[in-house]
Formats: sequence, structure tokens, C-alpha cells
Amino acid sequence: MVGSQETSPSELNLDGLEHQAGSHALVASGGKLPFCFPVMTTKLLDIIIALSPQSQKLNPKQRKTLRQNLNTKLYNKTRPGFYWEVADSLHIAYAGQPAGAKTQHHWRIFCDDSLKTQIETLIAGTALTTSAPSTEPNGNYTKGWGGLYLRSEAEVRIAEALDLAGTLFFANARGRVGLQDTGISDTQLTGRVEVDFLIFHQGRCVSLEVDGQHHLAQDQSIRDYARDRVLLRSGVPTIRFTAKDCFERPQQVVSETLAILRLH
Repeated sequence: MVGSQETSPSELNLDGLEHQAGSHALVASGGKLPFCFPVMTTKLLDIIIALSPQSQKLNPKQRKTLRQNLNTKLYNKTRPGFYWEVADSLHIAYAGQPAGAKTQHHWRIFCDDSLKTQIETLIAGTALTTSAPSTEPNGNYTKGWGGLYLRSEAEVRIAEALDLAGTLFFANARGRVGLQDTGISDTQLTGRVEVDFLIFHQGRCVSLEVDGQHHLAQDQSIRDYARDRVLLRSGVPTIRFTAKDCFERPQQVVSETLAILRLH
């Protein structure tokens, strides 16, 4: 049940209408339905399996076979312009391979109100990754995407939006900065700095920060403010967005960031 509107599993058809939108162009982000979610192949398979009425009746071994068959089907459709109408409320379009050869293919899921909340929950529930999540020695939870390591689904969304915008960026970049004459104590900042995204555009640079709940803690806020000031002294301004904004509207966050960057 999604809201007050129930989505009937029987509407999902894994042999639904397929057609080619064009031989040399990817399907536009608007599609035929109002909501769009960018995903990679592994995540797309998770969502189709979760929504498929067939899979609910299968044992684990049969479900694994269904997933393998779907993966083969999708691989054979990795061409510009491919558009798959799985149901009246669910369409899928091919979106290329932006990270290059031997990386996962990207797709766009289009849906209406009846599936929007359910798909958002499925996307948030497991990683949009090219590799399994891991834990680094320092305890940071990381997710592989396009050869980068990201720390949340919100960061993955921003990375995808920056990639689609054709923007040069670095994720979770670490560095050091001198604290001489800053008035900042070593209890606030040790000289080691890290930015969520370092974005470059037309000779300018900005730090984009994805602020989750831990940034609301007083000690973390003090460190954040100190870090922002020392970066600004070196000519790198910081723009902060909530993790919720980054997850729910990554394209708008990136567009706003680039617009600000153009002004300075």
C-alpha cells in the first residue's frame, strides 16, 4: 500500500512493451511518467525483483535464477534510446555507462505517485553502488561508485548529478592546511581537512558539504565552522546542504551550487 492507493502486483509485466526512442540519443530525463530515479544495474534489479509478483512466489534459488535472467535481459538492452514500459506506472530507460568500460551501466526509473514512495524506500534501503559497502580501518562506512568511495546514499545522488552535469569533482578529498595566525586551536582543528565534494568549474572551486544529523552536534558544528573558515582563507568557499535535500533533489542542489560558483 502506498498512501491511499494500492498498486496491484499484477500490473507489473516483465515482458512489457519495449521500444527504441532513438538510435543515437539517451532517453530524456522526463520520460513518460512524472518521477525519475537514476540507478545502476544492481539497484535496478533489486527494485524490479521487489516489485515483481512473480518473484514473491519463488524460492530463493528460483529468485536467483530470475535475477540472472533479468540481468541478461538488461545487458542485451544496453543501447541508447532503449525504453521499457514494465507497467503503466513503471518505465525504465537506459542511461549509459558514464564511468567507462567495465563499470556498471546506468538506468532511469520512471514512475507515478502509486510507486514513488515504495521505490524511494527501496533505493534508500540498500546501496546504489558498484561494489559492496565496506568499513575502512578508521571506521568510516564507504560505498564504491565510479571508482570513488562515498559515505551515504545522499553522496551517491550528488556524485551522479555532478557526473551527469559533466563537472570535474573530487569526493571525500583529504588535505592539510596551516593554522598559523588563524586563531583556531588544535582542539577545533588539527590541520587535517576533508571535504565531501571539491567541485571545479571555469577556473573556480567550491566545497559542497552533505550535512547529515551528526553535523548538528555542538562539537561537530565547531569543527565545521573552523574548517570552513580556514578553507575560505585559501580561497575555497563552502556551500552546505542537508543530506535530505541532497538525497531528494540532487540535480537542483548541483544546479544551485554551479550557479553560485559562476557568480564568484
